[in-house]
Formats: sequence, structure tokens, C-alpha cells
Amino acid sequence: MTMFKIVSTAQMREIDRKSTEEYFVHETILMENAGLESMYFLEESMGGLDGKRIGIFCGKGNNGGDGFVLARHLHLKGVDAVVYLLADKKSLKDGSMKNMKIFERMGGRINELAGSTGATGSTGATGSELEKQVSAIRHSHALVDAILGTGLNSELTGIYKTAVEVINDRSCFCLSLDIPTGIGSDKGAVYGLHVRADATITFGFPKTGMVFYPAANSIGRLKVVNVSFPPAVLEESGCEAYLLDKEWVNRKLPARPPDAHKGLFGHAVVAGGSTGMGGALGLSALSALKVGAGLVTAAVPKPLSLQFELVIKEVMSYHLGADLGKPENAHVLTEFCRDKSALLIGPGMRRGAGLTDLMYKLIKSITVPLVIDADGLNNLAPVKDVLKKAEAPVIITPHPGEMSRLTGQSAERINEDRLAAAKSFSAEFNCITVLKGARTVIAAPDGSAYVNPTGNPNLATGGTGDVLAGMITGFLAQRVKPFDAAALAVFIHGLAAEIYTEAENDCSMTASDLLDFIPKAVTRISR
Repeated sequence: MTMFKIVSTAQMREIDRKSTEEYFVHETILMENAGLESMYFLEESMGGLDGKRIGIFCGKGNNGGDGFVLARHLHLKGVDAVVYLLADKKSLKDGSMKNMKIFERMGGRINELAGSTGATGSTGATGSELEKQVSAIRHSHALVDAILGTGLNSELTGIYKTAVEVINDRSCFCLSLDIPTGIGSDKGAVYGLHVRADATITFGFPKTGMVFYPAANSIGRLKVVNVSFPPAVLEESGCEAYLLDKEWVNRKLPARPPDAHKGLFGHAVVAGGSTGMGGALGLSALSALKVGAGLVTAAVPKPLSLQFELVIKEVMSYHLGADLGKPENAHVLTEFCRDKSALLIGPGMRRGAGLTDLMYKLIKSITVPLVIDADGLNNLAPVKDVLKKAEAPVIITPHPGEMSRLTGQSAERINEDRLAAAKSFSAEFNCITVLKGARTVIAAPDGSAYVNPTGNPNLATGGTGDVLAGMITGFLAQRVKPFDAAALAVFIHGLAAEIYTEAENDCSMTASDLLDFIPKAVTRISR
């Protein structure tokens, strides 16, 4: 697997520990390489360093030590590098202390701006010395944040808060080392004032908090580097999730042999729809075809069946009587799908007691992979325990509001820790959860998870969720493993929106537009 692992603070600390204790990679080696890689990235980001003035804000811990190494390498290249130390020199920890002394002995400039400070810079720190340096800081060509690193879980105060205010009040490039100061490394939380970086270089793996919003807004361009962590340690380390990438998605796309026929690519069924809501199911049906399903049938109430046959010519229809919520429809759908490849239910369904009963019976009886979306989820919520009895694989695709109805937690609480919300639901209810939104999470019952980096605000419009559900169903029809099918669809769905934005703008896309850009996304991935 080539995807980046996404790790928690504790998992990253364990990587540090194993590297130093079991492989004898001393922390000074890790610090040296972190500083050196930071210089290379800074040079690349700025298009060269000649004639530049760089201000480096250093705390007393290892993050500050990385900053001192960076400052030294800049100094050796003839760059005007100035360190703004937010602590008493005597309070620096081992690696930071050594690199501070090396930088100082080599003639590097250090402005000591505070006395002894606590974890958030609150003790004995007035910031008056820093305020005297503001004019010089504002004349820098770049500022580097090497203040706190990972592990923060409270708001900044004192000299650290003042320093971040100065950094953010800039007109130049800002690079954060490992993670911007003021951001939580585990959940994507921001603790009040925090550094808003233009770029971040992180060491080993991305930390969980870096990939989720609101923190992701302040990461900027992300660079991930190995600073001599042994490959075996990285390979064996635990992780919270994997960050999807184009290469992995390309390898997972189903093969299309030259002698193929439509039967080889499966028959997807999409069920739902109601008067006034038939378009949702039409989007799902077409998106299943756009990702390669051989055949698609829309199972709909009878009043909609003729519309599908006349308006969406590529999609067959199967009518379920005048009322989708009739008690016998669970059995009818189960029998109809026995020789099919996958079933999606929910788009355009509406809500009702009969539909809750339909969901309960269908989940217990269906024998093909099942995707539940939209009102399928809302009707499922009162009887969600039935998911534990499903014999076929089940994929649910809630947005935070639907997840709220399924779990009883507020949407705000869910968004505070999207990864945990998706993983815990999947583990408890034995299903694959696709928690939609910025940085969609795909979680499996065994605790595995993917985080999707693609997508943009163009997806914030009605119908795009129906498209995603249909895409997942289309991949399932082609016998892609359910967890992979969900991940493929989510990545391509987001990339299609990005390609639309490149061609047009970030506010005008409709769900029908998105359908037209799915092939472009697949082409970009396969190339």
C-alpha cells in the first residue's frame, strides 16, 4: 500500500520511541534531518533563498530544535536567518539546547524574547521584547513557525499568543514545522488563535488533526518527509486511517478486457423515488453507468417507471406498485435482486412508517451488496440495530445530519471528530460507513479507514450525494470489494468536482454537470 498513513500523536510518539530505542536513531539525527528537509522545502516554496531574510520562531521543545537546525543551514548558505526564541535559553530541552548552542557558536543571531515559560507561554512572558522586534519581523521575506509542534490541547496565552498574532499579521510566506502552532494534532480542532500557514512540512506521517477541518484550513500546502525513521518502524506502526491517493485508486479500478460484454460488468439496481423526487434516483442510476456498470434498473413506484423509460433511455425500470412502502416490497426487491449484482436504496424515497418497515425487512433478507443513502438512512434510523443482522455487505452514506439521526449525537459533535464517529458506527453496526463532507471518511467494521483528500465547495449542492451513492453501487456491480468500491467512488467523485472547477468556477456546478465530469476524472487517474 502506497497511501500515507494518518497517525495520532500517540502513534507518532511510538514511532519516535522505536526509532531511538530499538534502532538507535538518536533524536539529534531526526532533528538534523527535519531541519535540513525544512530548508529544502522552504527553498523550493520560495523559488530560491538568495538575498532573503528569514525569521524563525522557536519554542523550547523539539519543534524549536528543528527550527534551530533550519536556522543553521540557512546561515551556512549565507541567508540572513534570525531566530526569535520564545523561552529562556536555560529552559531548552536536550536536542534543542544542543542545536541552539551550535547555531549560536556559528555566529547565528538569536533574539531571546521571554523568560521562563509554561506549556502555553503563560509564565513570566509579557511579550514586550517581541513587540520591539515587530518592525524587523515585518521586513522578513518568510517566517517559520517552530514553536510548539504536536500535543497541544489548550488555547495559547502569553508570549506564544503574541508571537502567533505577529506571525499572522504578515505579508510574507509562512512555513510551519510539523504542524501549525495552536492546532490540535488529533481531531482537526483549533484552540482559538493559531498559525495560519501557507505551507506545512510534517515528519513521518500526516497527523490526524492535519487532514480535518477546521484545522485543514490553516495547513496550506502539505509536505510529508521521512527524517530517517527506519522503514520497518513505519511499516509496522499503527495508524488511524489512510489518506487516499491517485495511484492507489488507479490500481483498484476494475479491469476492462477487450472482449468484454455488458454482462461482465454487472447489473445494478437503484430503488427509491417518489412524486417530485424522481430526479434523485435518475442521478444515481446514471452515475452507476458512468463508472462502468453494465446494466442499471431503477426500481420505482409505478407512476415514475414510464418517466425513466422515456427520459433516461439507458436505464431500465421495474415498478413496485403505487406505494414504495407496501409491506410486500421488501420481498419483491429481494427476489428481483437475486440474480443482480448490487442494490442502492434511498434516493428520493421520502419518509414514512411503512418505509421504516421496508428497510428493516429488506436488510434482513437482501443477498447482494446493499448501499443505503438519503431517506433510506432516515427511515432506517429507528431500527438501525437490524444492520447487525444483515447477511450481505452494507454501505451507508450519511452526511452529518443523517449521521446525527442514526446516532443521536449532534451534527456538530460528529464533525468535531469525524473519523471516530464513522469508525465507531461501523464497528458497532457491522457496516461500511461513508461519512460525507469535507474530508469524507470511509470506515470498515474492522477499524480500517480511508480519508479522502479530493473535493471542493462545488459539491455543496443538491443531488451530488445521489451521484456518489450511484457510483458506489456501480463499482459494487463490477464486483469491486465493498470497502474499495466506496473509496474509489468517493475519490473520483471529489476529483470530478475539482476538474469542473478548473474548467469553470467554484459555485456553478450542478449534479448533472458532475455526471459529465466523472469520465474526465477517471481519465486523469488512469493516465
